[in-house]
Amino acid sequence: MPLINDDNNRKILEMAVKKQGEWEPLKPFESSWIFFRKAGIGSIKNQQFEDLLQLDYYRLLDGVDIPKNARLSLFWGGLVDFLVNSWSILEEFCLVIEIKDKIQEQVKIREEGTSQIEDKDIPRAKALVSWADMQLEHHLFNILLRLRAGWDKLADYVVAPYYGVNPTKKWKTTLNKLDREIQSILNDGQSMFWTNWLENAREISKDRGLKDVRDFELHKIALRAKETLGDPQRTFALSDLEGFILSEHYRLQESFLLVLAMIRSA
Repeated sequence: MPLINDDNNRKILEMAVKKQGEWEPLKPFESSWIFFRKAGIGSIKNQQFEDLLQLDYYRLLDGVDIPKNARLSLFWGGLVDFLVNSWSILEEFCLVIEIKDKIQEQVKIREEGTSQIEDKDIPRAKALVSWADMQLEHHLFNILLRLRAGWDKLADYVVAPYYGVNPTKKWKTTLNKLDREIQSILNDGQSMFWTNWLENAREISKDRGLKDVRDFELHKIALRAKETLGDPQRTFALSDLEGFILSEHYRLQESFLLVLAMIRSA
């Protein structure tokens, strides 16, 4: 919101955020701007809604003491790339919600059909794998890959260039180098934000953390959920995977805000 350049645009979006709990879900192919009409939000001073999301990224550094070794061109590119990646994650979450609704409908149909079969004493067949479950797992893993990519973008192309640090090829080495070279130029407020950020960044490389799960998916025999092709005795449920991914999504977005707060506290 602070990066919205026009004051009128910010006022419109602030009203939209306050009223978002009152909105009805959009129908397929319905324009997102219909949200504003449903919420009774009109334009201010003939402001065009199409201009609402024009961001002025340079406002982020207004009045900030920028590090002398900062590579701002790379930093701006990394910032935009991180935000686009975050948009992709949210798009995948939308697809997850659609598929979960489909799964609930299928469960209801099966339950109704089961009662009829039992009444007629008809032998039942059990489906081994549900197509909707496979779709759900597919989109959850897509989010997971995007989350891991988000950390690389945030560390290597936002934090590192802003503070003039050259990242390394290994995650733990990059974190140690960033900590070693950045710590000395931070004030007390920034140090608090940095400590929290570093704790989050190190968390993803712990055993069975985000990095491990992503590496299994890309470089090893991938783990699968119980509902799809996983071993029911040894692997996770789709609900566990979804909970893990939600937690990691919040961790990444929180860490992005910590970086912005650290920059603005200079």
